[in-house]
Amino acid sequence: MKKRLAGASAGIIAIIIVFALVSFLLTPFAKSYCADSVSDSKKQIALTFDDGPGKHTQQLLDGLRERGVKASFFLMGSKVEKRPEVVRQMHDDGHLIGCHTWSHISFFEHSMTEIHDEIDRTNSLIESITGEYPQFLRPPYGYYTGAMLNEISSIAVLWSASPRDWVNTDEEYIYNWFLENARDGDIILLHDTKEATVPAVLRAIDTLTERGFEFVRADELLCRNGDKLAPGLAYRFCPYNSRAWYI
Repeated sequence: MKKRLAGASAGIIAIIIVFALVSFLLTPFAKSYCADSVSDSKKQIALTFDDGPGKHTQQLLDGLRERGVKASFFLMGSKVEKRPEVVRQMHDDGHLIGCHTWSHISFFEHSMTEIHDEIDRTNSLIESITGEYPQFLRPPYGYYTGAMLNEISSIAVLWSASPRDWVNTDEEYIYNWFLENARDGDIILLHDTKEATVPAVLRAIDTLTERGFEFVRADELLCRNGDKLAPGLAYRFCPYNSRAWYI
């Protein structure tokens, strides 16, 4: 029995490694931007929120508005349907709105037809509320391959850091994580559906603003050197030699 379990575990690990390699090899590279081009007095971070809108999103939007901060939201269509007024305020306040599929499906477990349907259904609903069809996508779980993205007309935005607020649900932990890990160029993954995340993030914004950080939309951060984002590619910041590689 132990040998069977060990064999099964090894097989699962092998499959994960193969998917990771395929994703890396099939996803084309694009241009990179250099974090060194921004001075220490203007360190930029993009706050991104997945899985909403939820019951805490309104509190977050109010706090962001009070501070004049713009963020990026990757929404699930099934939740947009329940809180259209929150999505409308999100748009009116100037935040970036992207797609996180209708029901948070894994791209590795569904056909391209199903993936397209989840994305198109979500984007069409958002467009009916905001008047704009979303151009940005965050694949659930960060699962994708280059071949998949080549069939999707959206611009995929990943992330470079996260307090893992779906596991670490303590407000003080999340707040302190920001103070210890904040760096220029980061795209931070968060969830406005988590109760502790919203107050922790708003506190972190106040403290980090005093330290010279600026909070911007993900597209603004990625384009700060004048680069243009292209559909069919996935973008995220990687700290190798202060450069961002799109993988």
